[in-house]
Amino acid sequence: MIPGFEQAVLGMKVGESKTVTIPADEAYGPYREDMVQVINREELTNIPNPEVGQQLQGAQPGGGISVCTITNVTDTTVTVDFNHFLAGKDLTFEIELMSIQ
Repeated sequence: MIPGFEQAVLGMKVGESKTVTIPADEAYGPYREDMVQVINREELTNIPNPEVGQQLQGAQPGGGISVCTITNVTDTTVTVDFNHFLAGKDLTFEIELMSIQ
């Protein structure tokens, strides 16, 4: 759960509803250009036909999984973006508290 959403729900009563806008820095953070990389196509031997919008997963050194989205493909390079797709965006939610358990 993003921190801004949790804060928006705190103090609400059952049956209450509200609209809340959560700024990017309280949601998925700012969009970071340093998380965009251009890779030589020949390095992606296991992806013969990369396409814009395709998501790729890879293992991180600590055992985690990283996900990126292909944003550009040329004859020689593939651009991948490791930002969350909602990074840099303010989010607006319509919240209705149905119950508390």
